[in-house]
Parts: sequence; C-alpha cells; structure tokens
Amino acid sequence: MNTETPAAGVQRKFDFSPPLPRPFLTDLGARIDIYEEGVAGFFKWRTGLDYYATIDRIVDFIVNTRRIRVIDLLTDTGAFALRLAARKAFHGRIYSFDSNITLLERARQRAQLMNMPQVIDFRQADEARLPIEDGFAELAVSIFNFHRHSAKEFLAEVVRILAPEGHLVLAEMLEPKSTLNRLQWGWRKLHLRYVQKNPDGAEGVYYDREAIIQLLFGAGFRQVVVQGLKSPTSRHEGVFSLVAATK
Repeated sequence: MNTETPAAGVQRKFDFSPPLPRPFLTDLGARIDIYEEGVAGFFKWRTGLDYYATIDRIVDFIVNTRRIRVIDLLTDTGAFALRLAARKAFHGRIYSFDSNITLLERARQRAQLMNMPQVIDFRQADEARLPIEDGFAELAVSIFNFHRHSAKEFLAEVVRILAPEGHLVLAEMLEPKSTLNRLQWGWRKLHLRYVQKNPDGAEGVYYDREAIIQLLFGAGFRQVVVQGLKSPTSRHEGVFSLVAATK
C-alpha cells in the first residue's frame, strides 16, 4: 500500500490528516464548507468510517494502478480529486464532473490555492451522459454515488467512456440480503427522510456482493474484485467496500 504523503508545501497550506474535521476551511473566501462538514458527518453515520481517511485509502489504490487519465464521476466536495492530485506519485490528469456549479467553483478555488489547477479539470456536466469521447478514460471513480442511479444506465455510460483494459472503481455500501438488514435499512430510511430531511438519500438502492458482481459482468466487465473497507460485526451488517472492475 502506498503511504506517500502530499508534498510539504501542500501540507503547510492544508492539513490532510484525518483527525481534523474541517480541512480546507482556513483561508477560503467563500467559507461554504459547512456542506462538506455535513457530507463527512453523513458518511460517518452511514458507513461507520472516517470520510477523509477512506478517501485516502481509495487514493492509495488508484495511485498504485498507475493510470494517468482518471475520471472523477462526481466532484461533490472535491476532496477526492484534490487529494489524488496532491500525491507526488500520481503523474496523470483528473477530469472531475458535477452538475452543481457552486461545488465546482469551490473545487476550482481549492485547486488554485493548492497550485494544482493544471492537474485537475473540473467540468459541469449532466450525470446521465458525460462530455467525453468513447474509450477516453483509463480509470473511472465513483465514491458513494452509485446507489443514486439506475445501475444499468450508469454502468453503460462508464463502459462507453472506458478504454479497453480500463478500470471502474466503485466505493459503495454493500448490503447483505437478510431480514435483519432490511429492517435496519428500513429504520435508516425513516431517519433519513424525517429526521435528516434527506428524502433523496432514503431512495438509494444498494446491492449485496453477489448482485454487484453480476451487474458488472452483465455490463461487460471481465474481472471484478471486491474488498470491504471495514470488518462487519455480523453477517447482517452492510459494509462500505471498494469494487474494482476491469473492462
């Protein structure tokens, strides 16, 4: 596992260490990072994992693939693209997409402050079809986003943009098919809808390990590897997992 840390100059500007709950906040003129704080809190509630430490584990994996044309399928907080770009061992370019112009502008501001706008291209795009030519990407990344989409349409678009031998990396909750798990998810859906006021989150569709593998093979991927990012306490517990598929 690659444990290389960002360059010293970047570390002085932004502290990437997981214990700090609000990296990137200092010196940002817009100061709208309460959104990112909410994302990190929700991620912890849903997965049981630290948001930034988990992104760093995904970055480690991607750096080790040595792929240089990376598509970030959802910019969101911008944390993934910026942390990957900050790694000295990464020598590629990141194309990061989102439909939300506010999030994109904040991400561009961060990239400028970190002196790395030449490494990342932030673009506004409809999630249904990306403005990328067929077979352009060497690697596509989706972090906690797959559950929001129609699986077949999402995977068909990823297959379109990936080059032969290209990789899709899904970081997503895998939920076992058990009565207890369904009851627990039912409670979480009620909590999301009525307590957290997040009806979109309550509509998410999650798959178990076998179902996600079948979906990926059905979409045209020839190899799938699944790695849980934490140890479940029981066979009924969902696990946030890294799913790597090769076209």
